[in-house]
Amino acid sequence: MNTTKEIEFDYETYTRENAPDPAQIRRGPEAHKKRREAFRERLNNHANMEIKHAREMRHVFVSYCHENKDTVDRLCQSLASHDVTVWVDWNNLEPGIPWKQAIQQAILHGDFFIACFSKEYNARDKTYMNEELSIAIDRLRQKPSDKVWFIPVKLNKCDVPYINLGGDLTLQDLQYINLHENWEIGIQNILKVISVDKDLHASTHDKENNADVMTNEDIECILFRPVNGCHYFIPFQKVRWDSKEISLTLLPSSSEQVAFLRSLRRNQHEVLAFAHQEDAAWVKPQKVAQISTEDETVWEVILREDTVGKAFKHRTEQVNFEYLTLDQIAHMRAKRLLFDEKLEAVSPYLKQATAFDQMLLEVQIRGELSSEHGNRLQALASPIPELYQHFRKTPERFKQFARLISVLYLKLSNTVEDVLQLDVKLLNSAELQIKFKGRRPQFDINEEPALLKFDGTCPLPSDTKRTRLTMF
Repeated sequence: MNTTKEIEFDYETYTRENAPDPAQIRRGPEAHKKRREAFRERLNNHANMEIKHAREMRHVFVSYCHENKDTVDRLCQSLASHDVTVWVDWNNLEPGIPWKQAIQQAILHGDFFIACFSKEYNARDKTYMNEELSIAIDRLRQKPSDKVWFIPVKLNKCDVPYINLGGDLTLQDLQYINLHENWEIGIQNILKVISVDKDLHASTHDKENNADVMTNEDIECILFRPVNGCHYFIPFQKVRWDSKEISLTLLPSSSEQVAFLRSLRRNQHEVLAFAHQEDAAWVKPQKVAQISTEDETVWEVILREDTVGKAFKHRTEQVNFEYLTLDQIAHMRAKRLLFDEKLEAVSPYLKQATAFDQMLLEVQIRGELSSEHGNRLQALASPIPELYQHFRKTPERFKQFARLISVLYLKLSNTVEDVLQLDVKLLNSAELQIKFKGRRPQFDINEEPALLKFDGTCPLPSDTKRTRLTMF
């Protein structure tokens, strides 16, 4: 039975019609207790929404033991590069949710289950991967014998455990995939099993042509962020954005970008995050066409702004802090997105806050930036440092993409309604200087919307370790 509880609350309308009176704000232990109970109810609602998301999102679940996290991260990125939505705990479990229930729902409702076996797994006496395998095998027993769902993968030289599947079959009877012997062939075999319609081999001719595009740092791009969390910076020839629709002529510069555009033809119900110059919106693809001539191949894409996603910013009630306004919280969120500013840096406000209020403030700074269609965004950290990991060798391209990804997060988080200024300057290999000015949404028709205006620097990483964000 679906017990998911959803709360619909238009905080902005409520605030306009019921302006808070500072003299009426209740203080003391009883008021603090009521605030705590209200916050606990909001966290439970958030947990239910996360479990619903795990149940409804089409995905491939990846089970592993944590000693193999780096190898599994590489596996997930390889699958994501072919437009496969991967469910893995470090990306899909938000703080505060009942994680065991979310994992169970993700396994039971996943399109496929990939079990990553290794010598490290065999050496463990206890691991939660065993619990995941138990849930998956129970599910496997209920599926038709001619349908592949459970995919065993060997990350290194090891034995697949002996587990009874019923009907004189054991887990060792299932054909496994050896990733450690030949990674690329192993990935291709996984993709064949899950029937992903992708062009797995880009020709040498295509790579040479794409290299010319990628090395040209002056070409302007648009940004897509689909449900799987990847970021696609695609060069464009033309953009027309009017009140009804967005028309694009795109020049994809890699096989991954082409594969993504092909996927839009099949998934026209999916809501995407989209950004161009100083604007961003939740959109749905209406038409996707590949047009080839003797000289070039272009993609014609028509998008329509999604009204449900646009209204999603009003879903969740925001907490009215006694000492902070919504504009001040938005200021903190903007600084986190642009400067990677953590909660401990907000010292003037934390001096008078309890541990409970600090947790509540952190939830508000992160924001509820989701579309109900599963394209989830939260201000956990700035995306700029990890962006730099991908594009440090092309500084002009990095600066262009830093502006674009900042606009996407600032606008779709409802932090600002209009980006009035966003200047970026690479001071050195360790800092990006940012000068920002943005207009807040108008909450009261009798008052001018507030402006956020500040400048500072975002620290950039010095190493080239593997990153969480996937860029194409």
